[in-house]
Amino acid sequence: MEACFLPVLSHFQNANAWTGSGGRLRYQLVPEGEKINAQVWEGPFCLELSTVEEARAFPLSEAGLEDLRSWLAGWEETVNSRPPRSLAETLELRAKAAPAAGGEG
Repeated sequence: MEACFLPVLSHFQNANAWTGSGGRLRYQLVPEGEKINAQVWEGPFCLELSTVEEARAFPLSEAGLEDLRSWLAGWEETVNSRPPRSLAETLELRAKAAPAAGGEG
């Protein structure tokens, strides 16, 4: 599988966020000050209807971007090596996550 795509450093230095995916992995990257805040979750749903599996901050630098790339690659391998969920399991997880997002279960 191809590595998760990340934009160049200047994208984040200009205060732009990024959301992406790699197989069933989903991720959101948001720059804040001198760091990039990253969150990962298993799809297929958006962040608001999912449970974040890990959140981590990386330095807003080339080295930080490379560490972020490696971290995402590890998560991509972890998430995509899991057995696929059934539709019932997927909908149950969405229902659990939705109230936390202010939605209806």
